[in-house]
Amino acid sequence: MAAANEMPPQALVMQALFGFMVTRCLSAVAALGVPDALNDGPLYYTDLAQATGTDQKALHRVMRMLSGVGIFAEPEPGRYALTPASQLLRSDVPGSMRDMAVMITSASHWLPWGRMEDVLRTGVSGPQHEFGTDVFTWFQQDANHDQWVIFNAAMTSFSSGVSHAVADAFDVSRFTRLVDIGGGHGYLLKTMLEKAPRATGTLFDLPGVVDADDAKRLGPRIQRVGGSFFTEVPAGGDCYTLKHIIHDWSDEQCVAILLNVARAMQPTGTVLIIELVMPEDGGPHPAKFMDVNMLAMTEGGCERTARQYAELLQKAGLRLVKIHPTPSPVSIVEATRA
Repeated sequence: MAAANEMPPQALVMQALFGFMVTRCLSAVAALGVPDALNDGPLYYTDLAQATGTDQKALHRVMRMLSGVGIFAEPEPGRYALTPASQLLRSDVPGSMRDMAVMITSASHWLPWGRMEDVLRTGVSGPQHEFGTDVFTWFQQDANHDQWVIFNAAMTSFSSGVSHAVADAFDVSRFTRLVDIGGGHGYLLKTMLEKAPRATGTLFDLPGVVDADDAKRLGPRIQRVGGSFFTEVPAGGDCYTLKHIIHDWSDEQCVAILLNVARAMQPTGTVLIIELVMPEDGGPHPAKFMDVNMLAMTEGGCERTARQYAELLQKAGLRLVKIHPTPSPVSIVEATRA
């Protein structure tokens, strides 16, 4: 795909309109294990279809398109291979994005995003229009358990892409007890504890999340605690991390979460909010895409500027110390008690 400033206006619009086709096809081939089937080398589309249980002609047409935008390679006509991008769609590689690719077009996100006109007319989230409730309540309904599993796997996938960048960008070696709030299956916490050899960790999330098999395999340095961060969080930590938590909620809900953290932390403790920080300028930035995802999917969630974080923290009795960039798109918003 060409850069926007290199394209005629009509081509730019058409590329943007066709973007959903790339998304949907990429998600489908990831779910069907196509990247895994190419692990040992290129395959002709008939052999690839046999290996993945797909229709030969349909697969060929989809792979031809995805190769044309650089996701896969086509070294010979009809013969497909992995690229650095599609390597990340394998299920067995460090930093795999396979589960994120599957989740992004699963029912939990695809259907609410289909209600964007209603979101724009009303300011009410897509899940409210599509499901009649917020997405997190919908996830907890028995009929949607498989979607909850997909979502949590995707969040672990997302964590694997930024956790090492976060751990490398901020020195946590001085801390003795790290508490990860809404920490999912514990990928970030485990990564940060590798940089803090004297520390123990507490993984805090909903009971069904911290009881998952992945969380149970975290090892003896990590305690798992189930609960709701709107009620209370584990006390006594000297470092509290919240990765992709604050952007899910309205200002009022974020203040409630951060007040619970401020009450629970040691007096000299540190809070690390790990999010995309919205720039003040008009240039392109991943935060602007994620912000619209929060508009579509949440009840008041958004990406915030540095100034907005400072105001939010002040309302919770905290003080913004510094914003640390990382090699990934996210930044670390460091705070202490005011």
